[in-house]
Amino acid sequence: MYKRQLKKYSVLRGFVILCVGLLVFCLSPLRAQDSDFVTWNKMKARHDVSSKVELYGDVEMRTRDALDEIDRWGFGVGTSVLLLPFLKAEGGYEYHYRNRGEDGWKSRHRYHAGVSFTLKKRQWTFTLRERFQHTFDGRRADEFRLRTRLKAAYKVTTWSPYVSLEQYHGLGKDEWFHASRFRARGGVEAKLSSSWSADVFYCYQHESNLDRHILGWELIYRF
Repeated sequence: MYKRQLKKYSVLRGFVILCVGLLVFCLSPLRAQDSDFVTWNKMKARHDVSSKVELYGDVEMRTRDALDEIDRWGFGVGTSVLLLPFLKAEGGYEYHYRNRGEDGWKSRHRYHAGVSFTLKKRQWTFTLRERFQHTFDGRRADEFRLRTRLKAAYKVTTWSPYVSLEQYHGLGKDEWFHASRFRARGGVEAKLSSSWSADVFYCYQHESNLDRHILGWELIYRF
């Protein structure tokens, strides 16, 4: 029993070292003109319609300028369908109410659709997600993005540390498959009770003119 626990925590320690090394490797060549420290805060509600269909809704608040101002409020709804044991399809809609500084608060809309492939090996879970999203506000040109994310998680009883890497690619006529944004994220997902779970994370986001260092949390209620 002792040897089994020792082996488990040795694997966990190796996973944490791998996550940190991967983040350092990916972030070291990236440089931006400016940086900001922000927070992302989200509450989610999930409901299993059946063993294969799930509905969800969420509300979100983000800050900016070293926590001095609210950047945006968000609301989202969506669904996911388990097509095969390793394949899931998803789709959803988001409404954003954003602080545009001197221009005041502005609204925008976004819908997304995608698929995710999952591989499980003992306590390990690897997920590759491909998501298409379309964002529009009625004033500027529509924004089309393809988001590719690879995530690795290691389950330890009721909590799971994880790391993910995500790349955004533009799909517009003038930016076809241009890498517009990169995210590296590491955190811990924990089951708090039969209905509640939480995700606490740090995320580094790189764009052409701005780096963001993000501390965030998500609180999820399942019913």
